[in-house]
Amino acid sequence: MEETPRGSESREIRLAFAGFDSFCGGLARVLAQCEGVRFTGILAKKLPGEWPPEVQPPPLYASSAKLVEEAAPHVILVAEGTDGRGLPAGDYQVLDVGKDSPLALLLEKLSMLAVDSRRLGGMLQEIAAVCSGAGVVEAYSDPLPKLSQLLDRAMALSGACEGMILFPGQGLDSLLVVLARGERLESAVGRSLAVEDSICGRTFDTGAVVHHAVETGWEEVALLGASGEETLLALPMRAEGKVVGIMALVFQGIPEARHLPVLALVADQGGLAVLIARLYSELETNVVTDSASGLYNRNFFLQRLHEEICRARRYSLNVCLVFLEIDGFEAYVERNGRSLGDLVISDVGSIIKRNTREVDTAARYQGHTFAVLLPETRRLGAIRLAERIRKVVEEYPFPSRERKEVETLTMSAGVASYPACADSEETLLERAMAALAAARAEGPNRVRLYGEGV
Repeated sequence: MEETPRGSESREIRLAFAGFDSFCGGLARVLAQCEGVRFTGILAKKLPGEWPPEVQPPPLYASSAKLVEEAAPHVILVAEGTDGRGLPAGDYQVLDVGKDSPLALLLEKLSMLAVDSRRLGGMLQEIAAVCSGAGVVEAYSDPLPKLSQLLDRAMALSGACEGMILFPGQGLDSLLVVLARGERLESAVGRSLAVEDSICGRTFDTGAVVHHAVETGWEEVALLGASGEETLLALPMRAEGKVVGIMALVFQGIPEARHLPVLALVADQGGLAVLIARLYSELETNVVTDSASGLYNRNFFLQRLHEEICRARRYSLNVCLVFLEIDGFEAYVERNGRSLGDLVISDVGSIIKRNTREVDTAARYQGHTFAVLLPETRRLGAIRLAERIRKVVEEYPFPSRERKEVETLTMSAGVASYPACADSEETLLERAMAALAAARAEGPNRVRLYGEGV
């Protein structure tokens, strides 16, 4: 498969800098040699002293809005220590050129190559096309759509006939195929390769780019067959200094060496996509979860309460609410300290989670008070759940600071239901809390249902 190099195109690339340092000065010196590259602006009040004197300086802009509007860059290179997130929206790509970024390392490597300006310009156009097409700076909890774009672009750039993305398995001794292109490999999604017996595994182990013939002895043969003519290029996808995945490309013959630096950049952008997805997923979890108990937090609980009451009102369903509180928790903390108190909160959270259904919403409501929302549940079912949790907590060996013994703690619980004793979410909250207060007054270690006398 022949492909016309992007470097043969004559499109001008307009570059601007947001911030500038000595490393950017070196990059500007290299990029100035590239055919078809033009510097259109610097976000700075005065010309940086690091600007190379042999290169014509571009206009200076005091605001990012003016830079974007008047310099009209295709790419803005963001210097180390400059926050690129404040740049206004526009039809351009923002690229980090901090000294350890993948792009900066590649451009620095280009400065050492004895290549003519036309080829440098062509390689830069390839880089810009790869980065602008990937869009990995967007935050998604699922990285596969972005990785799919990157794999397609890597195959088109290099002329690979098939390709796949692999993630490490749970024990880190296997690699799982999560994405594939090509008639043979598309059926491989979901299959695993042993790290020690595969070409991709060698890259995962060493962090190095590995190119090898697909031949007997490697597990990739089970996916591709052993024709003796095909080779596999395994590229590490890195994030925060670790290999988080593998991009593997299959070739009829040997890939062109000139594509390897840009393919390495594509793979690193894949690693960035995985990292962003992981951080985004963690952020989503932290927004709704109470870190001490492992249960949902109060804000998310109140949101779910509103949703369930609306649903119950619309379809004439029952909803029960249970409040549970650890008896004598303040005295326990005085005896044993805050650290053991935090362990108790965590253990009780685990007990509640194990004794509720998937459809229920269990939360830490405040302090040592917990709440469980039970959709489509009658009062008897809610009382049984509260009694079960109360009994498990009563029998649980909680830690004690004194002589390494254990302590016994108990819980009181209050139950209220919609629509039997409440006509709104506010009333349901009030009456479940009133039932809890009645249980504490009778208790400790009691369960009360809201009703007469409460």
